[in-house]
Amino acid sequence: MRYFKIGCIAPILVLISINISLADIGIIVAFNSNLEQIKKSLKIKEISKKAGREFYSGKINNIDVVLVRSPMGKVNNAITAQALLSHYPITTVLSIAPAGSINKGLNIGDIIIATEVFQHDFGTIKPYGFIWSRVPDGTNRDEPGYNLADKRLRELALLYANNKKKTKNRIIEGIIVTGDQFISAQNKKEWLFKKFKAMAVDMGAGAIAQVCYANQVSFCILRIITDKAKIGARINFEKSIPGYQSDIDILKFVKGILQREYYYIQY
Repeated sequence: MRYFKIGCIAPILVLISINISLADIGIIVAFNSNLEQIKKSLKIKEISKKAGREFYSGKINNIDVVLVRSPMGKVNNAITAQALLSHYPITTVLSIAPAGSINKGLNIGDIIIATEVFQHDFGTIKPYGFIWSRVPDGTNRDEPGYNLADKRLRELALLYANNKKKTKNRIIEGIIVTGDQFISAQNKKEWLFKKFKAMAVDMGAGAIAQVCYANQVSFCILRIITDKAKIGARINFEKSIPGYQSDIDILKFVKGILQREYYYIQY
């Protein structure tokens, strides 16, 4: 009987010692302003520091969530995503961050739901120029790997977009390209469109997608346009740091996705 009690208690002690959260959905943001905005709706149960990041565990409308801000850059976002997935039982990752527009039809404040993501700065420098290659992810080159975003989550996001009140800014689907470069040059912008048919460019989506793919976790990438990736882009980008310049209620959009994903997970 004594051995039976020890056997029952041991797993509980292990759970307590590794401090497992009951959260299901992870949210990764880039701006402090966005972090603070979402925190206001989050009933925080615990704040923990891992890999130099602060993780906020709690509930949004009774949905278990872990919220974290990631510094910019592919490695930084990969560290954040892996720390999130390693320490919490996350089933879905929602990433919200800025991006520069590549497609001419986009305006500052529009939101892109990623259909595919590519890392545009991976390849070989030859004497005659740059030769792009797809980042290895364990799949064959003719197979979709980390690049393909989760269709169901995209549809959930579009469902909100199609039912929201009319706004000047739009929510649309498209390809996001990622690199450790802030794009502020017309020729680079044109190359990104020609090569990838990209809608927007950022510094984290590809890394987060690759980490999620490796961990078999669904992901949804949302990118808010902060600039047009040409001369003067930095000035426009900095205007968005205190808050995204969009007439779309981003918090309401996020809550809409969370609610629909929660019902999918539960039922």
